[in-house]
Amino acid sequence: MQCKFLDHGLAIGYDHVVKPCCEWTQDPEWDQQNHISQVDLATWHQSPQVIKIRDQLAQGTWPVTCQLCARVEQNGRQDSVRGNGNHAYANYVDQDITLEIRPGSVCNFACQTCWPAASSRVAQYHHQTGLIDIKTIDSNSIDDFEFLRPVAHRIRNVVLLGGEPFYDPSCGKFLAWAHENLKASITMFTNGSHVDWAWVDNYPGRITLVFSIDAVGQAAEYVRYGTDWPVVLANYHRAQTHAKVELRVNITMSVYNYHLIPDVINMLTPQWPSVVSFGQPRQPHLTEIAIPIKNRPKLIQGLQGAVDQLLAANIEVDQQHNAVNAVRGIIANLKQPNFDAEQFDRLRVFVNKMDQIKRISIATSTNLVDFS
Repeated sequence: MQCKFLDHGLAIGYDHVVKPCCEWTQDPEWDQQNHISQVDLATWHQSPQVIKIRDQLAQGTWPVTCQLCARVEQNGRQDSVRGNGNHAYANYVDQDITLEIRPGSVCNFACQTCWPAASSRVAQYHHQTGLIDIKTIDSNSIDDFEFLRPVAHRIRNVVLLGGEPFYDPSCGKFLAWAHENLKASITMFTNGSHVDWAWVDNYPGRITLVFSIDAVGQAAEYVRYGTDWPVVLANYHRAQTHAKVELRVNITMSVYNYHLIPDVINMLTPQWPSVVSFGQPRQPHLTEIAIPIKNRPKLIQGLQGAVDQLLAANIEVDQQHNAVNAVRGIIANLKQPNFDAEQFDRLRVFVNKMDQIKRISIATSTNLVDFS
């Protein structure tokens, strides 16, 4: 096996630690040895620790650091971070670099499946409900990007994450720096609420906007709390027709939207984006095991309808294969006798706390599960 990120990837998050990709599983020793203040980015890919991981993969062994990709690929899916990277960066040579960077975590949304380190607003709500102590969240932003200058000429692609890239001040500083110092293609994961179209028009490189869409209409305003759906939809349609933009979509599948996925698929199939990726939350209480068995047949029926629609749609064959496998994977898990009452109790407490502090109700999303 090969992973392009081990030869060409630099991923830098709020912790200022260098990794090959965003799915990398870190430990304290790695963090200490790979802080941006301790490494030479120009030679980092030839360090012994990276070479060791690369050799393990070449021998067909999944390293501990790569287990998230291992789980995706072992389920027959090709849209792991490794798989996507090998496809997207197949023509990389020599010292080409793809930079993945999270300058800050300021966000105007508090999506139900997001985590405190990725959204300042999520962190605030989790703190207010007693789920976390906000002081424990590493929220150090990156505001000076001159440390990238030694490799700036090698950067071919950038993946920008937040927070919300068009809303977070530190992400805004990076976009300004990139405009002056890079000609790389930039991919941004966005909630679609604050697209800076003037920046899009003026940036010299290619732009990919990845809209995070987990539901449509009123349900989206609950699942991705903070959403003004008409605004998001208008920006989505504008991205569809913008000459400089490649449009992609990411769907996070969870207990909050298993019943809503058919609506998202129905929205996408008439004009399928160039790529649609599927993710799942890492918290067990947000996955299939937290759903009571009695609630599953209707969910399975709806998801099977989404599979049928995907199979009938005019979609590029690899994209169709990945989407079908992602949805079928959820169906297969829902058919298992894997209900975990403890995780359901955690889910019920979580839902009720979030609804109370946000002053909303899960009933507005027509969820099939009783959380009372």
